[in-house]
Formats: sequence, structure tokens, C-alpha cells
Amino acid sequence: MAVDGQALRQAMRQWATGVTVVTSRTPAGPHGITVNSFTSLSLDPPLCLICIDRRTRAHEEIPLAGGFVVNVLSDGQEEIAARFAGRRPDLTDPFAGLEVGAAPSGAPVFGGVVSYLDCALREQFPGGDHTIFVGTVLHAEAPAAGRPPLLFYGGGFRQVAVG
Repeated sequence: MAVDGQALRQAMRQWATGVTVVTSRTPAGPHGITVNSFTSLSLDPPLCLICIDRRTRAHEEIPLAGGFVVNVLSDGQEEIAARFAGRRPDLTDPFAGLEVGAAPSGAPVFGGVVSYLDCALREQFPGGDHTIFVGTVLHAEAPAAGRPPLLFYGGGFRQVAVG
């Protein structure tokens, strides 16, 4: 018998992850979603993957855009993570008031991120209630390299102790 979703969630809270906001741009405009299911997949060819809940708008936006940008958030960017995780329902435009540039693909890149990867959608696979999107990394930058990343652990945002 498989474990239930709540037990899995509780166990996974014990795993520290980085925090990213995955963005895309379609003719309808920009979109973003907070994601911690992100990892590099291959160096040759350069690939990464993200996992997106099938019930989210991002699940539809990424294929329409033909790609995505992974913004690796830095320490102090909790507000960006909260906005794109839907924790700020008072905001009609989660991009409003943020420093936002564009990756070569045109998808949004936030100012102050540790790094970002601009990806073309290569493949997608079903993964239970999520879809695994594999992207070919076309451009990667680390504009705030050396700055600590934002972490998520135990149900909350955490910081790396740099010594």
C-alpha cells in the first residue's frame, strides 16, 4: 500500500530544497510559479527538469510558450516566492513593483536572482498529479553568484549560514 499524500508531504518537509520561480511568456503575457521540484539533468546536452502540478495555469503556459526560465532565488527574495506560490491573493499582478528583466527567450528574469536558466521545452512526461518538463538550457547566467540562495525546509523559508 502506498503512503498517503500528507505522510509524503511531512517526510519531504525534512528535505531542504532551493526555491525557484519558473517563468514563461506567451502571447497572453508573462506567467510565473514558485517551484522547488527543479534539478539539472544532463551536462551534455545541457538539460534540466521541473515538475509542475497539472492543475496549475503554468502547466498550460509552459507548452504554449515553448519553454521556461528557472529563476534561482537568493536569500531575501521570500516575497517573490510568496507572490508566485499564490500566497498574495491581494495582488492582481504578481510581477507589479518587482525588478524584472528578460532572458534571451523573452521570459521574465527577476533582479537579484542567484542564477537563471533559459530553457526550450524538449520533452514532457506524466508524473502522477504533476508533469515533468525537460528543458534544453539555451542560456545560463549567475548575476548574483556568491550570494546565498533561498532555501525551503520544514515548511518555511530558510537561509544558508555562510562562514
